[in-house]
Amino acid sequence: MSYHVMLLEGAGKDLESIFRYLNQSAGKKIALNEIRTLEAACNSLSENPEHGNIPHEIERTGASDYRQIISKSYRIIYQVADINVFIYAIIHGRRSIQDILRQRILIK
Repeated sequence: MSYHVMLLEGAGKDLESIFRYLNQSAGKKIALNEIRTLEAACNSLSENPEHGNIPHEIERTGASDYRQIISKSYRIIYQVADINVFIYAIIHGRRSIQDILRQRILIK
């Protein structure tokens, strides 16, 4: 079964921010390669979205319908609903994601 992967607005903005930062700090080639890697990781969810684990920040709230996969230094936070995979955030692993998750998926 193939799932339909959808990048939500916040995740799209995350990719734009990652590209801008890397383009300025490391150059366009590295920025493009990183974005391609992240997009490939997101697209891989179309075949096996259940392989991600529940982020500990969400698990402690009791919610179990959000998952994450790791791509290099980034956490890709998503939800599987029927045949859809909704990508909420693409966040660098060094960042505290609690506030971002509160804003985007309303955890407490």
